[in-house]
Amino acid sequence: MRTPRTRAARLAGAVIAGLILVTGCGAGTGEPAATGTSAGASAALPAGEGVTEYPLTLRTPFGDTRLDRRPERIAVVTANTLDTDALVALGGTPVFAPSTVDRNPWLDADDIGKIDKLWDAEAGTEVSAEAVAAASPDLIVALAAYETFDQARFDKLKAIAPVLHAPAGELTWQELTRKLGDTLDLTAAARSAVEAAEKSVAKTRADHPEFKGRTATHVIVYDEKYGPYYASSPGSDTALLFEQLGFVLPAAAQKFTKDGTISDELVGLIDADFLLLSTSGDPGYFVDAPLVEALPAVADGRAVVNAQDKKSGTNHFAWGLNVQSVLSVPWLIDELADLGGKAIR
Repeated sequence: MRTPRTRAARLAGAVIAGLILVTGCGAGTGEPAATGTSAGASAALPAGEGVTEYPLTLRTPFGDTRLDRRPERIAVVTANTLDTDALVALGGTPVFAPSTVDRNPWLDADDIGKIDKLWDAEAGTEVSAEAVAAASPDLIVALAAYETFDQARFDKLKAIAPVLHAPAGELTWQELTRKLGDTLDLTAAARSAVEAAEKSVAKTRADHPEFKGRTATHVIVYDEKYGPYYASSPGSDTALLFEQLGFVLPAAAQKFTKDGTISDELVGLIDADFLLLSTSGDPGYFVDAPLVEALPAVADGRAVVNAQDKKSGTNHFAWGLNVQSVLSVPWLIDELADLGGKAIR
């Protein structure tokens, strides 16, 4: 059933856009990709496994494109980083990727530095077809595309290279990784990467039995202009990660299924055994407000403030919760367990 996943994708898209908008997003250009190759490998991909047969038809709701041979130059056109993370997890390097990868502490600086071009992934903007074409890709990846991806955009991109696309929210991070692996003749590598990430989650859960059955809420506190946002509503990726650690959602979480805006009248509904407040701006107007200070979680010391990085202005954890990938999930689960441990003693 895809409905909850699709709704979660809309919420995640809104949160991602908000995080980009509030903190800004620097563009940059990485060092040129390495040019050395190994047998059966390109500069951007490890050797193929000999499983995928080409030509390969890439089916999308907007029409099909055909990948005649194993690609060597891959462009990622999604502003979030799920597609980029999946490619890096498979040992690949995109020649073109969003500048938002700079927000991902789970990526090595060397991995980012190998990318030929980082396009400026600002909130509300899409990379131009001209910029994509300038990277000379032989495959364009948009497996975590936002709902703004439409027929006109597809037509512009397919004129440049075959397009690997999935509608917004259709794929879990596991499915996305496996689909990319199957396309790149890295099927076994994709399955291995997914299994490693899932084992990391299972181990962390086993290490923290104290979380089982305890309620958890995540609120992102933007600048006062934007207000606080309930980021762990039922069906969201954030809620799923809480649940994978053994936490449960408070009954009041249902109140934020359609709208995550937290008005003064709704502040009392964010209480939980573990209340995580991630800041993305100046949080004083909210965290120091009498209504918030009166919450049992705050009064009892079960509220944890997760502040943004002072230098970059990015809250890496809040960002990561909404761009869950095969690489980010192991990092996130450890961070979440650490933060939860400060509340659940």
